[in-house]
Amino acid sequence: MRYEKRRRRKRPSQKKSPGVMNIVLIIVGVSLFAFTIAMIQVFKEYGAVPDTLVTCVFAALGGECGIMGWIKTSKERRREREWEVEDRQETKQEAQEQPRNDM
Repeated sequence: MRYEKRRRRKRPSQKKSPGVMNIVLIIVGVSLFAFTIAMIQVFKEYGAVPDTLVTCVFAALGGECGIMGWIKTSKERRREREWEVEDRQETKQEAQEQPRNDM
Protein backbone atom coordinates (compact mmCIF):
# COMPACT_ATOMS: atom_id res chain seq x y z
CA MET A 1 0.00 0.00 0.00
CA ARG A 2 0.98 3.62 0.05
CA TYR A 3 1.75 4.10 3.73
CA GLU A 4 5.35 5.15 3.13
CA LYS A 5 4.47 8.48 1.58
CA ARG A 6 2.23 9.44 4.49
CA ARG A 7 4.92 9.23 7.12
CA ARG A 8 6.36 12.54 8.12
CA ARG A 9 9.89 13.06 7.02
CA LYS A 10 11.91 15.00 9.51
CA ARG A 11 14.61 17.32 8.46
CA PRO A 12 18.13 16.47 9.62
CA SER A 13 18.33 19.65 11.69
CA GLN A 14 15.04 18.99 13.51
CA LYS A 15 15.13 17.15 16.79
CA LYS A 16 12.09 15.06 17.63
CA SER A 17 10.62 15.93 21.00
CA PRO A 18 9.41 13.06 23.18
CA GLY A 19 5.69 12.40 23.07
CA VAL A 20 3.37 12.86 26.02
CA MET A 21 2.86 9.11 26.38
CA ASN A 22 6.61 8.54 26.53
CA ILE A 23 6.92 11.14 29.28
CA VAL A 24 4.04 9.55 31.22
CA LEU A 25 5.65 6.12 30.88
CA ILE A 26 8.93 7.48 32.23
CA ILE A 27 7.10 9.07 35.16
CA VAL A 28 5.25 5.79 35.85
CA GLY A 29 8.51 3.82 35.76
CA VAL A 30 10.36 6.22 38.04
CA SER A 31 7.40 6.36 40.43
CA LEU A 32 7.17 2.58 40.58
CA PHE A 33 10.89 2.28 41.19
CA ALA A 34 10.80 4.90 43.98
CA PHE A 35 7.73 3.28 45.53
CA THR A 36 9.40 -0.14 45.51
CA ILE A 37 12.52 1.25 47.21
CA ALA A 38 10.35 2.98 49.82
CA MET A 39 8.41 -0.22 50.52
CA ILE A 40 11.67 -2.16 50.94
CA GLN A 41 12.79 0.41 53.51
CA VAL A 42 9.43 0.20 55.32
CA PHE A 43 9.72 -3.58 55.38
CA LYS A 44 13.25 -3.42 56.81
CA GLU A 45 12.12 -1.04 59.54
CA TYR A 46 8.73 -2.50 60.53
CA GLY A 47 8.84 -6.08 59.18
CA ALA A 48 5.70 -5.59 57.07
CA VAL A 49 4.33 -3.42 54.30
CA PRO A 50 0.89 -1.83 53.91
CA ASP A 51 -0.74 -4.31 51.53
CA THR A 52 -3.66 -2.03 50.66
CA LEU A 53 -1.33 0.80 49.67
CA VAL A 54 0.78 -1.52 47.51
CA THR A 55 -2.33 -2.88 45.78
CA CYS A 56 -3.73 0.60 45.14
CA VAL A 57 -0.46 1.96 43.74
CA PHE A 58 0.00 -0.99 41.39
CA ALA A 59 -3.66 -0.81 40.32
CA ALA A 60 -3.44 2.94 39.62
CA LEU A 61 -0.20 2.70 37.66
CA GLY A 62 -1.37 -0.39 35.79
CA GLY A 63 -4.67 1.31 35.00
CA GLU A 64 -2.85 4.34 33.67
CA CYS A 65 -0.73 2.16 31.38
CA GLY A 66 -3.84 0.27 30.23
CA ILE A 67 -5.66 3.50 29.38
CA MET A 68 -2.65 4.78 27.46
CA GLY A 69 -2.54 1.53 25.49
CA TRP A 70 -6.25 1.86 24.68
CA ILE A 71 -5.72 5.45 23.50
CA LYS A 72 -2.77 4.40 21.34
CA THR A 73 -4.66 1.57 19.65
CA SER A 74 -7.69 3.82 19.07
CA LYS A 75 -5.50 6.41 17.36
CA GLU A 76 -3.86 3.74 15.21
CA ARG A 77 -7.22 2.30 14.13
CA ARG A 78 -8.55 5.75 13.22
CA ARG A 79 -5.40 6.52 11.22
CA GLU A 80 -5.66 3.18 9.38
CA ARG A 81 -9.29 3.92 8.46
CA GLU A 82 -8.33 7.36 7.14
CA TRP A 83 -5.58 5.82 5.02
CA GLU A 84 -7.98 3.21 3.64
CA VAL A 85 -10.44 5.93 2.62
CA GLU A 86 -7.64 7.91 0.97
CA ASP A 87 -6.44 4.79 -0.87
CA ARG A 88 -9.95 4.10 -2.16
CA GLN A 89 -10.30 7.70 -3.36
CA GLU A 90 -6.91 7.59 -5.10
CA THR A 91 -7.75 4.27 -6.76
CA LYS A 92 -11.08 5.64 -7.94
CA GLN A 93 -9.41 8.77 -9.35
CA GLU A 94 -6.74 6.73 -11.12
CA ALA A 95 -9.40 4.51 -12.68
CA GLN A 96 -11.31 7.55 -13.93
CA GLU A 97 -8.17 9.21 -15.33
CA GLN A 98 -7.06 6.23 -17.41
CA PRO A 99 -8.50 6.42 -20.93
CA ARG A 100 -10.44 3.40 -22.05
CA ASN A 101 -9.41 1.72 -25.24
CA ASP A 102 -12.49 -0.16 -26.40
CA MET A 103 -11.18 -0.84 -29.89
